[in-house]
Parts: sequence; structure tokens; C-alpha cells
Amino acid sequence: MSLAQKAFSGVIWTAIERFGIQLIQFAVVVVLARLLSPADFGLVALLMVVFAISGILVNGGFTAALIREQELTEEDKATAFWLNISAALLLYGVIWVLAPAIAAFFGNSELLGLTRFMALSLVFRAFGLVQQAELTHRLAFRKLGFKSIVASSITAAIAISAAVLGAGAWALAIKFVVAAASDTVILWLINPWRPNSWIERKSFEKLFGFGWKLAVSGLINEIFQNVYKVVIGKAFSPAVLGHYTQAHSFQSIASTSIVNVIQKVSYPILAKANSDPARLKRGYRMMIRISSYFVFPTMIGIALVAEPLVLSLVGEKWRATVPMLQILCISGALYHLHSINLNVLQVMGRSDLFLRLEIIKKINITIAILIGLPFGIWGLLTAQVASSYIALFINMWYTRKFIDYSIGEQLRDVLEIILYSVPMVIVVTLVGISTVEMITGRLALMIIAGIISYALIGLVVGAEPIRVVGNVLGPRIPVVRKTIDRLQRGLRSA
Repeated sequence: MSLAQKAFSGVIWTAIERFGIQLIQFAVVVVLARLLSPADFGLVALLMVVFAISGILVNGGFTAALIREQELTEEDKATAFWLNISAALLLYGVIWVLAPAIAAFFGNSELLGLTRFMALSLVFRAFGLVQQAELTHRLAFRKLGFKSIVASSITAAIAISAAVLGAGAWALAIKFVVAAASDTVILWLINPWRPNSWIERKSFEKLFGFGWKLAVSGLINEIFQNVYKVVIGKAFSPAVLGHYTQAHSFQSIASTSIVNVIQKVSYPILAKANSDPARLKRGYRMMIRISSYFVFPTMIGIALVAEPLVLSLVGEKWRATVPMLQILCISGALYHLHSINLNVLQVMGRSDLFLRLEIIKKINITIAILIGLPFGIWGLLTAQVASSYIALFINMWYTRKFIDYSIGEQLRDVLEIILYSVPMVIVVTLVGISTVEMITGRLALMIIAGIISYALIGLVVGAEPIRVVGNVLGPRIPVVRKTIDRLQRGLRSA
């Protein structure tokens, strides 16, 4: 199978995986939000920074290092496996000992038991990291998609059952641990690899030499990705953190899905062509344009329909989430640009610059927090958005050095896509102020109007992402290509 065929198959199965998972996760968030309180969500959110950091330490950058290898040896896999397990067991013990201090820091005794229980997820995850990396290296996205959807379904059923039985915040903790356990069990069933050796020095030096910089970068990134939760949890009430967590969840479900599909497929494929900067530039430019075509209208649309969306799905008790969600959508629109630009450094093997870049950006976030916090929660969120835009320009500056994709070129590509959303904004706003009072009816009409208006603009102007989708799917699904051509001819003649 050629790289193009593998890429097409990978996109299809990764899309099924990601959107299937996101659909399940979105449904779970909605159900749990109706069953639990904002304070319950806030309580568990306080601990997420602990486990985000621990997860990076367990991985150690070895997963990315394994995927990047042209050929995976048994020694490489066994070395990564035993190092992951050792790190997980060590960290589990450290967290068990530190749990009382964590509970005392946030002033909530319930966190003691939650911390020790949720730490089990680290051990479960460690047992499946090599299997996950091997499947990704082999571009076995169909198996990965199956694994993720089944694991998410099992997790959803157990978490909702716990919430119905009155588990409160523990339902969210159970969800976290079950997700790790079910994911790993299914990985072992579909990829029954077993280590046949111990840690090999050569493999360790090779994997660690590349992976440690990514691990430190990831560690810094996770700390600062979650630092807002720590600051909000410490400075404000668990309920405020619960509203922020819910807003972030709504925003991230939408903003990360498309990017994850593209990146998960593109990284192992483009890593095999990292010696051709011109080819990489074409690939990444297309990734930015296609992902922007879907991410920008999604983020803008969510900001426009935030009130009816939140009230319809999770109820009046979550009303304070609405303005937070609208603010976070402004920074969420940039997520794919951050990720794609950073991916260039990984593909080029410059994990040293990846680390340096993360340090620079985190200084930027620290300054933003110090400036925004005195102005309360809204000052903090505004500062978060501002720091995100500054960080994007830093990412772009590094990208231009390796694939000759300048900041000006990126901005022109992105601006063209943003302009496609302007008519949609006008249509959705008019529909929102002139339609029925019933919240769910207004939400449905605004969404339908937004999708139709945006799709029509893309077809009329012949947007490049639509042409690319048609060209890729056309040979395999002719009706797609024919339908797009027919619609464009009809609209232009009208």
C-alpha cells in the first residue's frame, strides 16, 4: 500500500475514531453535567494537573521516539516498555505519599482519597504505551479507532452508572481510571505484543536522546495547560473552577477533533519524508488550510450559540459557563495552528528547539497570569487569550526557519479562510435575534443556518479545502466529486 493510500485510509479511520470518541465524550459530559454539580467537576479538575504531569513523566517521550524510528526493533520496544512501567510504579508511590499535602494545599480533605484512587490510571496507561506506539508506527489506524471507540463506550456506561447511584465527584474519578484501564486491556487484545528482553543500553540512549527533550517540553506544556485550573481552584471556589472546566471541555471537544485526525495521520507519514523541506511545506500548508476551514467556523459558531447550547444541554445551573465558553473559543480557534507549527519541529527531529520554544511560551503565560489575576476571573481569561495569540507568532517564527513557510504566508492563508465565515456570522446572528423563544428551537435553527450559509460560500468561491476533499474522495467515492461539481455549477449559474 502506497503512502497516499495509507494516508487516505488513516484519515478515514482516524476520523471515525476521533469523531466517534468525541460524540461519546460529549454525550457523557452532557449527562454527567446534569447529574453532578459544578463543584463536583471543579473538585476533580483540581487534580488534573497532577496526572497530566505524571502522564508525561511515565511516557518519557518514548512514544514519539518509537513512532519516529524507521524500523522498530524488539530491543527498542522492550526498553520503552520496562522504563514506562518502572516510572509509573515509582510515580504511583510518590503520589500516594504526597496525597495528604495535595489535599491540604487546596483545603479539601476529599481530595486525599480521590488522588490515591486516580493515580491508578498511571499504571494502567503505562502497560499500553508501547502497543499504542507500535500500531501508530504501522499506520494501523483501523485498529486504533476500534480500540478507542469501544474503550470510550465502556467508560461512559460505568461513569454514568456511578453518577446515577449518587457517587458525586467520585463518578468523574471512576471515569478517569476506567478510561485508562479499558484502553490498555483492548490494546493488549488487538496487539498482543510482549517484551522478550529487558532494558538495552543502546536502545535507551537512542530513545532517550530524542525523547527526553520532548518529555521536558511536554511536562512544561502540561503544567501550563493546567496552570489556569490550579490558579482558579486556589483563588476561587470549586464551583467557579467547575464552570471553567465545563467551558474548556465544550471548547476543546470541538477545537481538537479535526486537528487530532490530521496530526495523528500526518506525523508518522511526514516523518518518513523529513528530508524534503519543500514537500513538508506543501503538506503543512495544506494541513493548515484544511483544518482552518473547519475549525474557524466551528469556534465562531460555538461562540455565537453559546447561550442556547449550554442551557439546552446542561441546564440553567451552568449559565455562568456561557461567557467563559465564548472567551475560550477565541483562543480555541488557534489550537490547530499551534499544533501544526510545533509538529514541524518534531518531524524535523529538532526536539531541542521544541523544548526552547516551550520555555519561552511558558514565560509568556506566567506574565499573563500575573497581569490578569488581579482583575479576577475575567481578567485571567482575557490574559489567557492574549498569551495564546502571542505564542502563535512565536511558533510561526520557528516554522519559517525549517520549511520556508513565513509568518506572512501563514497569515494570508488563514485570513482567506476566516473571511469565509463572515457571511455565516451575519446569518446566525440574525437568526438568533429573530427566531422562537424556545431555547432548543433557536439553537437548532442557528446551527442549521450557520452550516448551510458557510457551505454555500465555500462552494460559490471554490474554496481550496473543498477541492482537496473532492479530489481525495472522488476516485474512491465518485458521488462526492460529482455532487460537489454539480452544486458549484448550479450556484454559479444562479
